[in-house]
Amino acid sequence: RASRRLAMTGAATGRAMSALGASTSRADPALRALTSPRVGPRHGVVARPKRWRVPRASSGDASFPTGDGDAGNADGTNEAYTRVSDAELRLAIQECRELLEEATRMAGEQARAELAASFLRTPEGTEGGLTGNLAVDMARVQLFFQGKGMRPWEAENTSRTLVELDSIYEDVELLAVKFDRLQRTLPDVDVKAMVAADPNVMTVELAGAVDRMLDLFAVFGPDKGRRVLAEAPRLLYCEEGIREKIAKTSACIKRVYPRETDESCVYALGEEPNLLFDLPDLKIFKEENRKGIDIAELPMQVQECLVYATRQEHE
Repeated sequence: RASRRLAMTGAATGRAMSALGASTSRADPALRALTSPRVGPRHGVVARPKRWRVPRASSGDASFPTGDGDAGNADGTNEAYTRVSDAELRLAIQECRELLEEATRMAGEQARAELAASFLRTPEGTEGGLTGNLAVDMARVQLFFQGKGMRPWEAENTSRTLVELDSIYEDVELLAVKFDRLQRTLPDVDVKAMVAADPNVMTVELAGAVDRMLDLFAVFGPDKGRRVLAEAPRLLYCEEGIREKIAKTSACIKRVYPRETDESCVYALGEEPNLLFDLPDLKIFKEENRKGIDIAELPMQVQECLVYATRQEHE
């Protein structure tokens, strides 16, 4: 009997608090002062009210009697008040943040897609993706690349370079098809960054690009191969094969650092892929009679790249 009476007393207390909170606006000033947040006299900090959640009690629970009047709510059910823990509150806030981040990402992707689609539409009476006005066509190409995620100055430089390469790239519809095919051919590669770094990538043949990408994966591994390709897009259309270019550049590195091995040279080229084009083209490496070359004889930019790439052995 004592436990049942204690439970009924707790339920009555909860209903009283609910009624007190609901009638605060109609109560006298003294009652509102009791239920309103108070300001500390010294620190001026507003005391936050306690956080409560309200689980709905089942109608068959003997601890919460049902009935009319003050015995329950308007719908005939009772509510028990329990405090929300700080851990539950932190989990709820974290979930809200994740939902907000996901919604922001999806909204950004949709906005870029709509921007690209709006500039793929050509005015009535025109054929293909050309408007007949070079300035307008270049602006549409620039806005297409911005819709793909390029920064404005990157998109402007890319559009200008592509139009100078071939007038066919003034047609934004053909350009969009070429860009999408390149993205599908090079999965998990940042094609947008590649095109921004070297617009000539748009002119490569897709079949040859696949073969070169597979060679890069075989030498550097899939993850590092994608990074090498993003930093040195010229590897997709250079005249020499990937393996031949790596072997020639490794020979140049060994002439500067004779103790380097094939494995360490491959690692160095993975750190600085542009050495594949910078080292073999230097005039000093074309002098076959010279066996050893001092690093001080190389251009300063090449010196920095080579020292950084081989820093584990020569730092």
